[in-house]
Amino acid sequence: MKTKRLLTALLVVLIIIIPAACDKIEKSESPYTIMFGDLMGPCWTLSDIRIQCKSNVLNKKLSDKKWFIYVSSKVENYEQIAEKFGFDESQIFMRDDSRLCYHDETEDVRRILSIDSDGEISYSTGIKETYFETKVSEADCVELIKEVLKQYGLMEKTFSKECSVGESSVTNPAENETKTIGYTVTVYFMLDGVELHGDPRAYVTFNGNGEAVYMMYNMPDFIESEPAKLISVRQVLNSIRKGEISVMYGLDTDDAPDRITIEDVDICYYSQSFGDIQVAQPMYVFSAIAHFKNEKIPFTICAQAN
Repeated sequence: MKTKRLLTALLVVLIIIIPAACDKIEKSESPYTIMFGDLMGPCWTLSDIRIQCKSNVLNKKLSDKKWFIYVSSKVENYEQIAEKFGFDESQIFMRDDSRLCYHDETEDVRRILSIDSDGEISYSTGIKETYFETKVSEADCVELIKEVLKQYGLMEKTFSKECSVGESSVTNPAENETKTIGYTVTVYFMLDGVELHGDPRAYVTFNGNGEAVYMMYNMPDFIESEPAKLISVRQVLNSIRKGEISVMYGLDTDDAPDRITIEDVDICYYSQSFGDIQVAQPMYVFSAIAHFKNEKIPFTICAQAN
């Protein structure tokens, strides 16, 4: 009986110790913690909701590939970049350790180019905004951004299939009428064969004639810094349930769902600025269903994977 009690006690100790040891192993060792910002619903968070998960998600084999933490390289070839936009050294009007700015002004056109050492390029083309109803569509602008980037020799990167389009509009209070006067198209790159989300890679604002008014382009090369040790899907979901990690999710409703079901999971890269560098790290993307009394709403939950 005494031996039996000792074995039982030992088993209890093991049951307590083993999960604790697993938790210790599963903790992220990344020096860069992704903070997605305050994107939660008005009155509730995911940790307030019962989250269920299909077994195929926990057991899914995502990829045999190796995942890495990537960091951005510093920009050094300012002159070559400026030349793409038609500027030379005589047009520099500001220079410091982190930025170089060029300026070109005639009677009709005022162009400004800014190049940051972390690789962000911003360019005002000198073409003016228009305030009439746009003559081009969203689809037109999605195609036009490719032409703009080709024009400045910036199409050497592999682009993601996904893009987003925002519209510029003006409202006439007297007539209570709002009209679309242009669009801004944002595109993303691929990294190591998968989607790279987070900081936009490029966006261009078009006026009503389909002319590029302003553009931003992130051009640093990402360099492998170190291997990324992935945390298990199970551990990440447990951390989400406990509210221990930053998450990003597209479910902006005033009423909290009754429960959430995780249907699937995938993995990609997410980039974010840390000081004067950009860092790309693995990110889990969970496909989820929010269950309300009278409807079901599909949405995604994103969380750091390393």
